[in-house]
Amino acid sequence: MGFNNFMNKIRQWDNRSAQWIVRHFYILFFEIILVAIFVTTFINALKIIDISIDVRKNTILERLLMAQTVNTWLIVILLLFNSFWILYIFSSLLRLRSLLKNIDFNLSRRRNDQRHND
Repeated sequence: MGFNNFMNKIRQWDNRSAQWIVRHFYILFFEIILVAIFVTTFINALKIIDISIDVRKNTILERLLMAQTVNTWLIVILLLFNSFWILYIFSSLLRLRSLLKNIDFNLSRRRNDQRHND
């Protein structure tokens, strides 16, 4: 095994280990954080629904505050769903980038092998 082949193998191992770290650590870390935020928000929403049952119908201030709370909760839930979607897009982009890097690496290696054979 020549020096260039050995260095190509090391580059390939380095590339694959970096892909694994990016794909499995950062993405999972942010997913865990988002899921924790989502669960706490969902539990808070259940408490809001429970409180809304006890709101008196004749007090306009309490009804307005409850409507504002529910509207704010909906905005937070939509932002969380948007964050999940953006994380999914970033994950897909990282996978596509790593796939293109692997294709480029293998094609450049084949070109170098063909040049050395000619």
